Amino acid sequence: MHSEMPENDNLDNEDIERKKQEQEIRKRMIERRRLAEKRRVRRNRLFALAVLLIFILIVVKCCSAIKNNKKDISADSVVQSNSAEEADVKNKSFDSSKSAESQVQESKHKIEEKNGMTFVDGILIVNKTYSLPADYDPGTSSVAQNAFDKMAAAAAKDGITLFINSGYRSYQEQVNLYNQYASERGTEEADKVSSRPGHSEHQTGLTFDVNTTELSFEGTPEAIWLEKHCAEYGFIIRYPKGKEDETGYIYEPWHIRYLGKEIAEKVTESGLTLEKYLGITSDYKYAKDKGCISQ
Repeated sequence: MHSEMPENDNLDNEDIERKKQEQEIRKRMIERRRLAEKRRVRRNRLFALAVLLIFILIVVKCCSAIKNNKKDISADSVVQSNSAEEADVKNKSFDSSKSAESQVQESKHKIEEKNGMTFVDGILIVNKTYSLPADYDPGTSSVAQNAFDKMAAAAAKDGITLFINSGYRSYQEQVNLYNQYASERGTEEADKVSSRPGHSEHQTGLTFDVNTTELSFEGTPEAIWLEKHCAEYGFIIRYPKGKEDETGYIYEPWHIRYLGKEIAEKVTESGLTLEKYLGITSDYKYAKDKGCISQ
């Protein structure tokens, strides 16, 4: 009988060890379930947060669109202005040179002035000759923005990324920007790359700088695509290469101006700058607000 006791003791020890192992396994399983549950809760929270952020972005975008629609001048009045009242053109001369108004008249293009804005053949013109009032504050044109969004979506299908680097700019913002250039480079050099206050197309809300304002943009796939297709969506490359004498500005492959699809395609097909197409100048010496540099 005494010889059987060790065997029973061994069995009891094995049973105890087995139970400990089972308990350890159960603990590990419980711990794994607890960790899995924590991960699941964390994922659900992140998903809920992402949904909330998307909802907020949608609301913000909708509010912004409503605001822009309220501020935006109708496309007809800005782009073509078919119902604008006819204005008389007065011929003036500056130092024996013909004024921009007389040039328009001679070329048989119709010039109209309304609320301090100048329209040539129904197109709102802003350059070194023609300016906008300081209080003209339309914000970004929703028509131009929608056209750009469609263009960007089409470009994306071709593997091209286009985005707005700079859009609408107020008169006061242009004062600050121009003065910065003038202080750094001098007036003469500043006039080649920046507009004097009131003479910037960005104030119209119809102009965008695409992707970058660095000369390295020239010749990139994005610049090539933009030049080739922008007219299909109502835009032109506003300051083409080699046309500085006509536009008054250096080549800017990123700078596009919304004219509407029909006019943009006509201007592009003509191979002319907007100034040449309309028979007008872009020269501060012809500007009504001559000597308008903001000090």
